[in-house]
Amino acid sequence: MRGLARDERGFVSLLLVILLPLFMYLIAGTAQYSRFITEADADMENAVAEAARAAASCVVERSQAEGDPRIDPDRADLVFVSVLARNLGLDPVTMAPLQGSGMAGTPGYVLVVYNGDDHYAPAGKKYIFDGTGLTVEDLAGTGFPKGFAVSKNDVDPGGAGARVTVLEMPGVVAVVTGRAKGVMGSDADTTRWAAARIVVRR
Repeated sequence: MRGLARDERGFVSLLLVILLPLFMYLIAGTAQYSRFITEADADMENAVAEAARAAASCVVERSQAEGDPRIDPDRADLVFVSVLARNLGLDPVTMAPLQGSGMAGTPGYVLVVYNGDDHYAPAGKKYIFDGTGLTVEDLAGTGFPKGFAVSKNDVDPGGAGARVTVLEMPGVVAVVTGRAKGVMGSDADTTRWAAARIVVRR
């Protein structure tokens, strides 16, 4: 019986020696994964917010000179992409991740530039990039305030939903969806949105 008890204790000890490192690895990996997800979300959030602010600053010079500023939509889209690509480590032309980027694949985005009317610039445009190609839609101007419903893959002018942001003056609303690199081969989908109004310099 004593021999059997010693064998059982030895088996339990051996089992602990084998399983304990595995448990520690899993716990550390889970903590690291959680930290990574938080950091990836923060990186994406900051990148989208900065890109939206930069896009909203693309004011038509004549409109600013005459005290009635409007955003140049096409220029705003180019600036949005440039800033987003720089902050997320993406190719500014294809939006594909560069070496060292935290993104696991090419993100998609929807950018709405809204001026409210067509004085100096188009009333509004919607840019939709699905990861492979860009589609541009013209938007009608119906003045201000103007609400925009934001979902995971879209910005809907005048729409309703859980997330609605309102522009009181010319501005932009953007949503970006991408897949961030994870630890231990676990990538994570993340979506962030931002809105920014026109920047008036006097």
